[in-house]
Amino acid sequence: METESALRSRVGHPGEKWDALIQRVQATHVRMFSEVEPDWLDLMWTLDAYRAAGLPPDGMGDQRKAPGKRLAAVYRGKGNWFATLLALLLENQSSHRLAPRVRVQGFSQTHQIDVAWPDREVDPLVCLETKVTGAPATPTDPARGAMADWTNRRKELKFAATDLKLFRRQHLTSIEHWDVWRGSVFPKTYFLWAARLRPADSVERMVTEAQALVKTYLEGAGIVAWREGVHGYVGLPVPPADRISTVDDVLYRVATEIRMIAPPGSAPPPPEMPPARTIDVEQLEGDTSAADGG
Repeated sequence: METESALRSRVGHPGEKWDALIQRVQATHVRMFSEVEPDWLDLMWTLDAYRAAGLPPDGMGDQRKAPGKRLAAVYRGKGNWFATLLALLLENQSSHRLAPRVRVQGFSQTHQIDVAWPDREVDPLVCLETKVTGAPATPTDPARGAMADWTNRRKELKFAATDLKLFRRQHLTSIEHWDVWRGSVFPKTYFLWAARLRPADSVERMVTEAQALVKTYLEGAGIVAWREGVHGYVGLPVPPADRISTVDDVLYRVATEIRMIAPPGSAPPPPEMPPARTIDVEQLEGDTSAADGG
């Protein structure tokens, strides 16, 4: 059986590659995901190699936990990595700080949002929800496909987008025509989906699912997908589709919205508070549905 040190010599260390990626984004003011996509795919390849070997990366995770639990916790963090990377890229494009992994108050409860602008828990104007799916088999578990647990995540995305939009007016909201209302109120909500595809998975299926959300609940969606190649992961093209595009296109659209609301150097508008609260959400349990970082 391969040791952790031998594996590290062969594929590298995911924590070190993550630190190097973030340092590059910040030091060279990277703005587009495509500029660092090879680094991201290499990071995912390395992390997946540790999952496939059943070995936790040295120095990562709670050292008091058993190796299996530590590896599982580290692996779940790839979703947090994706959200943090997107937030930094958007900061470089918009000259505004975006908050990764923030709790935001909605109409009926709080929601854990992957990326929000402005950096506040009440009445953000733009929200990005993210998902990283697909995983290789482990010594004890089968591989997970790009659509694993997708139906649950789809429900969460629909509910969160609507509940956040209802915050400003609470029970006084008049919706009338659904498509007109959802397109005219804040926060604007986008979905960015990264996935490792098995042979049976397809980018086209991801596009179909994301497109259904954009046509009914969200403002836009972007996809990045990859498959296993000879010496690592290979990125796949996203087929043309109405309101479904690459990660770069969605980031550019979000950054444009931010700059139009608050040009660089200016402060974002203050939050709009509802005249009354239907539910005191601060007295409720916070949302933990996305706490695994997936």
